Amino acid sequence: MRFIRKSLYTLLCLLVLAVIVIYFVAQTSYGAKWAAQWVNSHSPYQITLGKLDYSITTPSRLILHDVELSQAQQPALLQAQTVTLGLTPAFWSSSLHFSTLELENGKLNLSAQSVATLAISSDRLQLHDMTLEVTTPEITLQGKRVNGGVIPWELSANPLPASNNHFEFSADKLTINGIETHKALIQGDVNNQQIIFNNIGADLANGLLTGGGKRDADGKWTINNLRLSDVKYQSSLAFGAWLQQIQQLTSQSDITLNQLDLLNANIQGQDWALSDFSLSVKDLLLIKGDWRAKSGSVLINANDVIYNDQHLLNPVLNLVLEDDSVKIKQFSSRWQDGLVRASGVWQRDSHALTLDDVALTSQLYTLPKAWQSTLQQTQPDWLRELRITKLAINRAILVDINPDFPFQFTSIDSNGSDLYLIKDRQFGLWGGQLVFNAADATLNKIDLRHPSLTLNATAESINTKEASIFTQSGLIEAHATLSQQPDRAINLTLTGRAVPVNILQSWGWQAIPLSGNGNINLQLSGNLIDPQTKAPQLTGSLKIISDDGQQLTQYPLSQKEIPAEPMNMPE
Repeated sequence: MRFIRKSLYTLLCLLVLAVIVIYFVAQTSYGAKWAAQWVNSHSPYQITLGKLDYSITTPSRLILHDVELSQAQQPALLQAQTVTLGLTPAFWSSSLHFSTLELENGKLNLSAQSVATLAISSDRLQLHDMTLEVTTPEITLQGKRVNGGVIPWELSANPLPASNNHFEFSADKLTINGIETHKALIQGDVNNQQIIFNNIGADLANGLLTGGGKRDADGKWTINNLRLSDVKYQSSLAFGAWLQQIQQLTSQSDITLNQLDLLNANIQGQDWALSDFSLSVKDLLLIKGDWRAKSGSVLINANDVIYNDQHLLNPVLNLVLEDDSVKIKQFSSRWQDGLVRASGVWQRDSHALTLDDVALTSQLYTLPKAWQSTLQQTQPDWLRELRITKLAINRAILVDINPDFPFQFTSIDSNGSDLYLIKDRQFGLWGGQLVFNAADATLNKIDLRHPSLTLNATAESINTKEASIFTQSGLIEAHATLSQQPDRAINLTLTGRAVPVNILQSWGWQAIPLSGNGNINLQLSGNLIDPQTKAPQLTGSLKIISDDGQQLTQYPLSQKEIPAEPMNMPE
């Protein structure tokens, strides 16, 4: 009996000693290596461990050092300096479920490839100074020095949360779909497959971003409020390409904007800039990049707007979005040393812009070099038609410095009514009435006074009446009819009394071998654009009687069949 008791005591001591030995050996690098080999042999996972820490005083806590976890032929899911596992009784019945899972100083890569067959879950996931990468068909995210957690957390083929939980994260640097932010903070919940962002904050483009919203299970976004302030951003793109880039970002999913505010932004690109720019958008729906609204609004203002060679000072634009129309409640700006204001409406279905009131005051405008070819270009698809119900221009100056034919009009007073300026994306005067007056003018270095012109346009033709201009000593009057057809048929009558007889030579007519003042009469008819040659084909005559009695009749150079009459010299 004594022998049996002694043997049991000896066996118990050996068991205790074995447990102690295993306990200490397991916490060595050899024990960690043995544990990793056992996991690799009995599971689809590949793991490397530097060291294990386990304390009897905290039996539910296991600490792993220098951990790398992956699957065969897949990128590493986890690399961490320290992994702390909170063990629960469920760990032995449920595959890899922990009460807590803490990752510190490493990298966590969540993608469909890396988590396809892993089944890890935790009542709480905690990250400390981790690098985080998330890749899905909809989102690409990279975060550095990420701190935060998810309660509870379950790893699945979709790295985004699917079950109900609460999450809070902060990151020194967070890049989402190529958009880089710093000092980011995200707090929210997942409820019935909806991701609700209760609070979002970050430094974006040297400014501050705050907001909140949600993402539905079908990928649709609702932005309750989004505020960007003091943004400073520089792009290498032209303005049109930059807008396309924004449209591509917003066309990836449907977005409902309840409130969007951009305050005091400074944005610069290739040949364009927005200084102290502010934008406020309310109640707008974007469906694949195309907007919808029932009672939305857009308010824009800035200190400076530069686009190519155009410069706007203190522009204000107030828009109301209703169904398929955009109402321009107010547009005003300082432009070309003057003021401009307008109001009107744009229709989505017809892409027609109607401005009911346009006023320009005290402009000093120099036409660009290629202004004629610019007017002949096809307008963008969103501007198929342009109509102006009322136009008023006051005290303006118009200048063209083209050396082939420079001109200048000063102190312009003009008004128009029911003007039809763009038809089928082509610029012209397709309808309405335009009255033009100026105090002085210079046409190819010829000084003139009080030019006046009235144009009446219909779908068939443009008619001029009351067209007159004073020279230093006389008066020139003209009447013309110009067809709206492609050949641009024209009938022109121009008379001058007590005017320089060679004045038309300065404006493109052939050489006139006379000088001094006299009377002139020009009659022209034909086509400005010949269907075959695309050149003007005109017939008519210019008759001149000088003050000293000399007479001359000339014909257009294209009128080959009619010879010029000789000059009559009185005795």
